[in-house]
Amino acid sequence: MSELLTDEEIEDRLPPEWEYVDDEIVRSYDFNDYLAGVAFASEIADLADEAFHHPTIVIEYDTLEVRFTSHEAGGVTEQDLELAAECDAIR
Repeated sequence: MSELLTDEEIEDRLPPEWEYVDDEIVRSYDFNDYLAGVAFASEIADLADEAFHHPTIVIEYDTLEVRFTSHEAGGVTEQDLELAAECDAIR
């Protein structure tokens, strides 16, 4: 099991445009149309499946929200921060 990070560690290392909310890190991405958001969600799904660490993804017409947390650890771990940065890298 991954080690839970402290609030301070999370805030210090959180990628730009991500927020720390409760026990999750959250970011919204804007798109010009629905299908662009769906395509990006599919890319995130591939990353997450490869890491066997699955986020919550909410798709709206022109916005996609991603939430990472490590349920087994009870909050945010290094893996959550790494996957958040990987999401940004493919966007």
